[in-house]
Parts: sequence; structure tokens; C-alpha cells
Amino acid sequence: MSRFQRLAVLAAALGLTLTVGGEVRAAAPAEASAAFQQGMTAYKSGDMTSAVKDWTKAADQGHVGAAWLLGNLYDKGKVVPQSDAQAFKYYKIAAEGGQPEAATRLGLIYREGNPDIELDKNYKEAVRWFEVGALAPRADAQFYLGQMHRNGWGVPIEKSEGLRWYFLSAKKRFPPAFLELARIHFDGDGVDVNREDAWGFLMLAQRYGDDAIKQKAEEMYDKYEPRMKAGEKSKGSRFAEAWVESSTDGPGN
Repeated sequence: MSRFQRLAVLAAALGLTLTVGGEVRAAAPAEASAAFQQGMTAYKSGDMTSAVKDWTKAADQGHVGAAWLLGNLYDKGKVVPQSDAQAFKYYKIAAEGGQPEAATRLGLIYREGNPDIELDKNYKEAVRWFEVGALAPRADAQFYLGQMHRNGWGVPIEKSEGLRWYFLSAKKRFPPAFLELARIHFDGDGVDVNREDAWGFLMLAQRYGDDAIKQKAEEMYDKYEPRMKAGEKSKGSRFAEAWVESSTDGPGN
């Protein structure tokens, strides 16, 4: 089992998610790697206090895996007290080391800001980190980057560029991207109105989405169904099936 595989198993055991698709841009010092391994040993023996202590030592020296784990732990309040400040600190270390999911979460933090840690909204920083995740390529980061471009948050408004990122996200079957593409094509928001494609995107959102997404899709069905003309629903259904056949497997995030 590789180092990343062992880290993934550990994250799962702690009830966390782990994505290690991005390459680490700079190797951590040998001392940091040793501390991380000591933390793994402590974790396996059930000594979480020592594990966190060792991972903290490793992360503070730039170990990406340790920083990613600590960011999650502090974010969720698992093993350690919940702390937005500590979560931000360690997500940033992991993101700077090339961890794409950490970069995406960091982008969200910058986009929303956090008064509890005296962090103002910073759309430019959000775009920067979403780009890291989007190029990994993560479907959620691609969707968020699309939002930034279409709304002019941190970048000039460029709806076509935002649409491109939405399509890339949707190709990985990211349900929020399907919902937004449906709305865009129903309303003609920067594109020609295309009710057939819009209906197909709604079907895809309902097919791949969780309960919250499915509820939003139902609300959009109610809103837009009166606009549909004869034959457009069946064409939309064929569009959705063709999309499924041509898109990549899995969510890609």
C-alpha cells in the first residue's frame, strides 16, 4: 500500500474525505515525514493525542498530508476542538503544497470570508485557489470558478468563460452544474434559449443529485414546464442520455 493509500485509509477511519489527485510541489523535510509516520503509528495504537501532536509537528514543517488531515479535524471538530482558525491555517499549508481539495476549500473560505477569524472576503484569492482545484481537475472547483467568472467576482464578468467551466464540471456529473446549466439555457442567460437542452440538464441534476438537489430540480420543473413545447421534453430526454454516454465516469472530485 502506497503512502497516499495509507493516508486515505486513515482519513476514512476518521470519518473524513481525502483527495490526493494533485502532485505535491515540494517535498517535506525528512523530519516532517518522520513526524507524520510517528503520528500514524500513534493513531494505529489508539493514541490520538500523540498522533495529533506528531501531525502538527509535521504540518508546521510543510507536510501536506498532515496539514490536510489537521485541517479536516479542526474543521469538523473531530479529536480536537473545532477551530475555524486552525482549519484555515492547515488547509492553507496543504493547498500551498498542491492538495487540490484543500485549495478548493480555501477558495470557499476566501469567497465567503469569516469574521470569527477576522478574514474579509477576498474574491481574487478565491479565484486563485479555485483555479488550483479546477486544473487538478476537480468538478466542484470548476463549478465555483464558473460562478466567479459569470458573476464578476474577483475577475471581469465573462459569461462564456464561466459557461466553459460549468460544462467541464458537468462532464464530471457534478449536480449543481447541471442545475445552473438548466437555468442558463431556459433563461437565455448569455446563450440562446434552448429548452430541450435545459430540460435534459434538469433530468441529469435529478439523476445524479442528492435530496437537496432533487428538490431544487423539482422546483425548476414546476417553474419551467409551462414553457415547454410539444416534443421538447422527449428531445431533452435524448440529450440527457447522450450526455451520460459521453461524460466521464464518476464525479471527478
